[in-house]
Order: sequence, then C-alpha cells, then structure tokens
Amino acid sequence: MAPPTADLADPDLELPPRQRRVAVLALALAAFALNLNTNVFGALLPFARGELALADGAAGWLVAAAAAGSAVGALAAGLWARHQSRRQLLTVGLWLFTVASALHLWPGGAWPLAAWRALAGFAVGLAYAAASALVAEVAPYAGRGAAMGWFNAGLFLAIPLGLPAAVGLAAAGHWRAIFLVQAVVGALGLWAALRAVPHRERRRAAPAGSGGLASLLGLLALPGVAAVLLATLLHVGSFFTTVQLAGAWLDQSGWLAKEQQLVLWIGLGLLAAAGSAGFGALSDRLGKLRFVVATSAVLAGCFLGLASGPDAWLLAVLGAVLAVVAAARTGPLQALVSGLVPSDRLTEVMALRGAAMQSGVVLFAVVAAPLGAAVGFAGVLWLGAGCQALSLVAVAVGVPARRSLD
Repeated sequence: MAPPTADLADPDLELPPRQRRVAVLALALAAFALNLNTNVFGALLPFARGELALADGAAGWLVAAAAAGSAVGALAAGLWARHQSRRQLLTVGLWLFTVASALHLWPGGAWPLAAWRALAGFAVGLAYAAASALVAEVAPYAGRGAAMGWFNAGLFLAIPLGLPAAVGLAAAGHWRAIFLVQAVVGALGLWAALRAVPHRERRRAAPAGSGGLASLLGLLALPGVAAVLLATLLHVGSFFTTVQLAGAWLDQSGWLAKEQQLVLWIGLGLLAAAGSAGFGALSDRLGKLRFVVATSAVLAGCFLGLASGPDAWLLAVLGAVLAVVAAARTGPLQALVSGLVPSDRLTEVMALRGAAMQSGVVLFAVVAAPLGAAVGFAGVLWLGAGCQALSLVAVAVGVPARRSLD
C-alpha cells in the first residue's frame, strides 16, 4: 500500500509550545462539558422515572436519542467543514449545546426531554469534531499524541467529577440541575477556547461540488483512514458498552452492590484521565502506530483475563489496567488518523471518527445485550476481546508504515 500523501502539519497554524498547552487545556474544558451530557444521564434515570412517568422501553429511547443526535451532529460537522472554519463550527456547537442543556430544566415529560437529549447530542457531535480538529491544527504531528491525550483527559474527567455531582444533586431532589452545570461549563469552555485558539485557519474557496456526502466519504479512500476508523469503532464500541454493562454484572454476581459502585466509577474515571494525559507523550516517543498496536494487545488480554473469572484482587488489577490503557490508547489513535489526511480536511476526518465511535457503541450494544442474557457477562467480555484483537489487526495491516507514522 502506498504511503499517505497527507501533510502532517501546517506550520502556519501551529502554536508555540506554551500557547499550545493553554489552547489544548481550553479545548479539554469544552470536552469535559460535552462528555457530561454523555455520561451522567444514565445515573439520573432512577431519580427521574417517577417525574417522567417512564413507560417500559422509554428509558432506552432517552439514552439512544443523545447517541443518535451525536452521530448526526458529527456528520453535519463533516458536511459543513469545507464552508465554515473550525472555530465557527465550535462556536455554533457549544452555543447550541449550552442552550440545549438549559432546555433540560424545562418541566415536561419523556418526549420533550428526548427532544432536548437529541438536540444536545447533535451539538456534542458538532462541537467535538471541531474541537478535535482544532487540537490537531495547533499541535505538530510529532507532539500530537500528547496533545490529544490531554484533550481527551477532559472527556474522562467527566465521569469522576460529573457523576458524583449528578447523583448528589438528584439525591437532593434536583436531578435536572446537573444540566445547568453543564450549560455553564459549556459556555466557559467556549469562552476559553475562543481566547486561547487564535483565528488563523486558512480559508480557501471550496471547489465546485465539494463539501457533500460523497466528498466526505471520499476520505475513506485515503490509505489507512478506513482502517483507523474501523479500529476506532471496534475499540470504543466494545470498551464503552462493556463498562456500561459491567455495573449490573458486578451487582448481580455479588462482587459489588450497585449502591457501593459510585466510588468504583470515580476511581476508574480518575485512572482513565491519568492514563490519557500521562501516556500520550510516550506514544509520540515510541511511535503512534507501535503504541496503538501494543495497547490493543494489552486490552485484548485484559478482556480475556476478566472473562476467565479471576479472584477479587486480580479483578481489581485488570479493571484498573483496562481503564488506564483504554484511555491511553484513545488520544494516539486519534492523532494517528489526523496524520493520514491533508490538514485542511482535519474536521472532516474527525467528523467521521465521531460517527464511527457512536456507531460502534450502538452495534456492540445490539449484539452484547442478547449475548449477555444468553451466556452471561463472560460472553460479552469474550466479544470485547475479539473486537480489540480485530482493532489491532485493522491498524497493523491497514495503516501504511512510514517513519513519520511509525
């Protein structure tokens, strides 16, 4: 396979190291707000059921609304990327996110809330694609693993910081209040990002016929792009869904009652944030491709180890390693795909990545739920191990090796 033709960096857009760090941290604050919307709602459902009078299956629709909205929002970012700057897309996405979050406070039943969940999800998909592209824009490829690691640490911190806040507010009788918090944080993230990231993006007239779905999907023809997106779908889908299902398994198996799991998720969330922030620079030194392949093997091994029914201490160790390594792999894999496309198409490839992530969650959930019911949670873990192994193969075989990407 021929090496990629992408220009790995655009020196006119990169920032000096100190200014770059400030910009990445500002964008990480925006990512934190966006991921609050994704992660805290499940914990609120037990408190919201009575007020919303949720019928059987309605809770699933509320959860799915945000995921579906995010997938559509990510694709919209890709379709608009040739006509709007990344800062403009980020501004629209975060303002829409702030408004949609505030609308959650409006009293109403399940269906109005589903509409706000879908609207907020759309804003998440749009803003996250733009923010990811801005991180890649301001950081040279040689240091992009570290930059993406710090950026994604903001995502992972939404679990240990946002989940206790959401549960605490809900227990006090104000389960909707967390959406006011995420609206305020989203507005602060927008303010910080616009101050920290200068408007220096090159704009050039889009060729006739560009910017459509065919142009967006045409990125899949570039060497390695489809392989990394497939690896992302498999990695995020299997990890995220397995974690979501693990709480019920721990409770039902007697390992840890659901009432005692909050401390566990706080701990794992902090480990994930530390893994993302701490190992990105290592991927730059070792080579992003090598790092992704190696961590894929570790993740597959962790899933297999958990499926074997380990003792309590080994279960805890494997869970901690899984949280750290899965988070550590996220940023470098994101940086890797950014090096496979021209710099003026970063938003589009990040949009496709966002759609792949959401698709992976949906597909794995559709398969894992009945599998777990039929053969138990060990079957879900075996499926997760298989997905991580396939993710490894997709990257190792599908990404063209060259020193700048190695």
